[in-house]
Amino acid sequence: MLAQVSQQFSGFWKQQSKSSRFVFVVLVALGVVLIPLFIIWAQTPSYEVAYSGLSEADAGQIVSKLQESGIDYKLQGSGTILVPSDQVYDVRISMAKEGLPESSTVGFEIFSGNTLGMTEFTQRINYQQALEGELERTIGSLAAVDAVRVHIVIPEDSLLASQQSPTTASVTIKEKAGAHLDSSQVSAITHLLASSVEGLSPENVVVVDVKGNMYSSGESGGTGSALAQTDSRRAAEAAAANEIKNKVQTLLDSALGPNKSIVQANVTLDFTERQTVTQSVDPNKSAVLSSQSIMEVYTTTSGTVEGIPGAASNLPPAATGTGSENTGVSYARNETTNNYEVTQIKSEEVFTPGAITRVSLSVLVDGITDEEQLATLKSVIAAAAGIDEKRGDTFAVESLAFDRTYVETQAEELESSQKQDLYFKIGGYVAAGLAVLALLFYVSRLLGNLRLASTEAWTPVMKPVSELGLPAGTPHHLQAAGAGVPGQLESSVDTKAGTPFEGEAVTKPKPTIKNMPKIEVPSVTPEYAQLQKVIEGIADDDPSSLAEAIQLWLNEDEKRNG
Repeated sequence: MLAQVSQQFSGFWKQQSKSSRFVFVVLVALGVVLIPLFIIWAQTPSYEVAYSGLSEADAGQIVSKLQESGIDYKLQGSGTILVPSDQVYDVRISMAKEGLPESSTVGFEIFSGNTLGMTEFTQRINYQQALEGELERTIGSLAAVDAVRVHIVIPEDSLLASQQSPTTASVTIKEKAGAHLDSSQVSAITHLLASSVEGLSPENVVVVDVKGNMYSSGESGGTGSALAQTDSRRAAEAAAANEIKNKVQTLLDSALGPNKSIVQANVTLDFTERQTVTQSVDPNKSAVLSSQSIMEVYTTTSGTVEGIPGAASNLPPAATGTGSENTGVSYARNETTNNYEVTQIKSEEVFTPGAITRVSLSVLVDGITDEEQLATLKSVIAAAAGIDEKRGDTFAVESLAFDRTYVETQAEELESSQKQDLYFKIGGYVAAGLAVLALLFYVSRLLGNLRLASTEAWTPVMKPVSELGLPAGTPHHLQAAGAGVPGQLESSVDTKAGTPFEGEAVTKPKPTIKNMPKIEVPSVTPEYAQLQKVIEGIADDDPSSLAEAIQLWLNEDEKRNG
């Protein structure tokens, strides 16, 4: 069968023009090249990061495990490993079962092994190493810390407490991209170390970053503490200014829309600690503090000695000018003393630092020229920001047409780049699909032409004449001609033997079925009649191909009967 198909294809190829042959060759070549590439591209998985920031030792072990498991991977640098997107979590779980990645930090698991024969000095060194490792893991878990190293110095115990050297520690921190440790976080790290190491105080902890910037100098009241205090105050002022800015910006975005205003705020805080004692006296209010009252009464008559006991009462009365003995004596005294206390008011006030002493606020709005609208915005913004002119606050609201050329240009370029990438991607898909469709269409047409050239959709070539299902009563010469072909075809021109049609001149250039003598044939089915019409059409269009097909059928019948 392959030889027959090859023969038919050879005949078809000879009938094609040079341009058709060139197009066919180009399409077949493109199909051979593009279809495998398209299949490979469609089957190529996308990769995602499974691990990053690995040490070379951990990266080597993970790569070895991936190779053993037959999992595809890619390396970026020496510490980043990418795996197919649908296998990221499977790889992480499988590597975790293997204990990978192994952290280079060693903690208290150092004592999990056999410690038999370990000296006291070795145990002390291992304990210090384990303590440093655990502290590195703890500090490394902070959100702003990318990597950390901790060194602890624990001096030998001294006989005299006065001669005992203090425990010290140093911390080197590598911050994550875009993150920064503030003074409160540095203070938290120093107190964390001081609470974890025996005999270590926060003043003996030095914190630096990988660039050499000093965060904590380890000196109480020194330069490091002063810088930390300054940073804390600046952070407090920035936080207060940011709070006011967010309030005003939210108000303007709601009223004018996004990107229609710019707000900047500056806040000055008073960090002075003051204590005020006030004492006042109210002259209109008084109270009796103490009271003393003295009253004396002295009376004497003739013949009777009366009075207060003592020398004065026993003395005779002074003589009068008349010498009368019947004269009486009388004495009276009344004394009152009152002490009053004046009302006093004493008050004591303690002012904590952090009070706002001054606020500066500037606002720019886009394209508002109405003075009434600007005045309304100004009053509303002043109320939202808490502006107090008596305190010395400054406040300005101005209208300005924003220049958005740069932003719009950048947005357009970004959008154009994204669209271009999308178009290229879609174009690749469409081109590959069209190439495949064109190739399939051309191959289908080629196969259709081959089927028409072989007279009945490959059936005469692939099946013997006896299996074509001719109707009962068909003459033997029709069976030899094949598949219900009228008997007059048996006497058609033999292209190989050169036999002419019966009853016709040899010089007839192109015999056809229509001018052949009719031969009576039995009644046939509609399918048979339809098949006959198809064969007549083929005979009119290409009688040489039909004659070739008939010759093939005859040769096959001779082989079967011989």
